[in-house]
Order: sequence, then structure tokens, then C-alpha cells
Amino acid sequence: MKYFTEDELKCPTTGQFKLQDGFGDALDALREEFNQSMIITSGCRTDEHNEWLQGRGYPASSNSFHLIDNDKYGTDTCAVDVKRKDGAYAAQLIKVALNRNFSVGIAKTFIHIDLRTAYTNLPQVVYSY
Repeated sequence: MKYFTEDELKCPTTGQFKLQDGFGDALDALREEFNQSMIITSGCRTDEHNEWLQGRGYPASSNSFHLIDNDKYGTDTCAVDVKRKDGAYAAQLIKVALNRNFSVGIAKTFIHIDLRTAYTNLPQVVYSY
């Protein structure tokens, strides 16, 4: 990958790193078009890390697209959360992500982006936390 390192995308609990085929390239293409830095606050997750998040009240879905070996969808990690800066930053990131077929979740401190449409039969969505 050109813009992101394995270190910033790996599971913080186990250090595991496994992206769905093509996701790293799609993330780089998004970053290239967005033309601004993107601080990843969450990338790959194992079940162990996801449960840790849930136990602390975070909205981490048991079927999250962040998961390595997602049993429900048969995918590896195909989602990241990006730190929000200001409203203009968020609006531009959301616009570019949607144009590149990413689904978008909007939270107070981060923007979730995933490529569910590329790896499942799910439609593109926009939602808020």
C-alpha cells in the first residue's frame, strides 16, 4: 500500500493483519482522490478485540466488516475508521468515499468506511452512530 502501513491497520489486541483482497488498493485509491491525510483509528479486528470493544460500550458489531475471518459474510477486513477533523474534512471524505462505492458510517469522532458492496450482496449505505 502506498498511503497506509500494516502497523496502523493491524489489530491492536493481537497484531494480526489481513485485508480482503483488493481492499488495500481501494483504500489507497480513495486516499489518492481525497488528497488529504487520513488517520486510521480502527482497522483489522479479531473477535477478541471486537469483544473487548463491546465490553467497554463501543458500537462494535459482531458482524463488523473490520473483522478478520468474518463468519457471516466470509470476508476479511474491508473497513476502517478515520479520525474526523472538522466538518469540511468529513463532508469531503464522505463525498469521495460514496463516489468510490464505499458505505459510510458517521460518528462524532470518526468516519467509518467499508466496501461491503464489493464483497457481499449488501447495498451501499450511509448511517450515523
